[in-house]
Amino acid sequence: MAGDKATIRFEGRDLICRTGTSIATALWEAGIRHLSHSPKYGRPRGVTCARGQCTACLMRVDGVPNVRVCETPLRDGMVVERQDAGAFYGAPMQKMLAVGGDLVPVGFYYKWFTKPAILSRVFLSAIRPLTGVGRLPERAEAEAEPATDLGRIPTVVVGAGPAGLSAALTSDGPVVLVDENDAPGGLRLAALDEAAAAGCLDGFAGLTSARAGLNHLAEGVAAADVDLRTGVRVVAGYHPGGLVLRHGAELATLACDRLVWAAGALDAPGLFPGNDVPGVLGTRALLRLLVRDGLDVTGRTILLVGGGQDLWLAAALLETRGAHPSILLESDDNGTDLATAVARRWPLHTGLVLDRAHTAADGSGLRAEFVPGPGPGGGGRLTLDADLVVVCRRAKPIYDIPYQLGVDLHLAPEQGGFVPRGCTGSGWSTTVPNGPEVTFVGEAAGETPETVLAGAGEAS
Repeated sequence: MAGDKATIRFEGRDLICRTGTSIATALWEAGIRHLSHSPKYGRPRGVTCARGQCTACLMRVDGVPNVRVCETPLRDGMVVERQDAGAFYGAPMQKMLAVGGDLVPVGFYYKWFTKPAILSRVFLSAIRPLTGVGRLPERAEAEAEPATDLGRIPTVVVGAGPAGLSAALTSDGPVVLVDENDAPGGLRLAALDEAAAAGCLDGFAGLTSARAGLNHLAEGVAAADVDLRTGVRVVAGYHPGGLVLRHGAELATLACDRLVWAAGALDAPGLFPGNDVPGVLGTRALLRLLVRDGLDVTGRTILLVGGGQDLWLAAALLETRGAHPSILLESDDNGTDLATAVARRWPLHTGLVLDRAHTAADGSGLRAEFVPGPGPGGGGRLTLDADLVVVCRRAKPIYDIPYQLGVDLHLAPEQGGFVPRGCTGSGWSTTVPNGPEVTFVGEAAGETPETVLAGAGEAS
């Protein structure tokens, strides 16, 4: 139960933490933000994506290296440690590289000593151990059970957010709908329902409409002939049209003739000094920590930077949880939402953009610095302190599994990242040679959260 307590051993000391959460969240609540470090310069790393898509939270747990603690449930008696990055890459060397790193070009180990070939081999054999992460396990891992074969399924929809729910309802024939969350509608629906129950959505017309639409879609899927499988993640794709699914520790495989990819997008805070500092997150990571893990933010000051419906949703949920949202709008937003924020007396600033973020001098939180934005009305420089800095900006579509299936991708920054070649407009579709038809919808097709949520609102 979430109210129970567990004791874990963290680097020589006992921590009493609540159960029902992840290791990373428990450590944050205990005041530990620094979970790992970057391989090259040893810079501190903390929770970043909160969904196992990055390496920022890799730690050693019960003697097993490279455990993603953002997704690993806490249990009593765990032994949790930060990892060394290779046998020859200890703390003294990290400090030396951090001091002299600005003098070394990015990617120098790929560009220097490339000729002659014998020199390249010697150089690489010496440099590679320095970028390793973790020591070998202290015990052998149990042999995994064989995967269950689910056979061939005509249509598989991945992602049960608004776009995935709509796709499942409009698809012909048998449909399997999978989502890594515990209920359809995604984390946004859970956040919307919680904020609405507390009265914190009052005044946010767009979010209120989106909530009604998402609930309508979820009810439609429940009543339709859709095989909904929650708590299931697609972890790999293989040609032609094969998917590997994971539910807890169990694996399953299936083949499909049509894949509807509605898996959403990953947070992209943007490029600014300190974007990798522990405590700098995107809105999707924040919702996971709050909704999935129950992160305790009571009395905390959370700085929301950017704009859009996700920013207002995060602010409403944070108020529901007893936190103090502070907002810096970098873009124009709906006037009604702005007026609602003013009525709530949330601290609010406009006309500025985030310039840099860094850990506060006492190590207790973060300090964000802002400079005047482009155009008229920009203010002077501003510095704000917070426990978390949440950047609400355009995300990058998730594309890893379609790429493994053979979808041809190219980089399109204006569309948020890598996208299928030749696909434009809404609802991208492409066919893999000798493989399935792949359709991208929602944020996976470069749509913004505003467009996706507006579409959910229309469904009601």
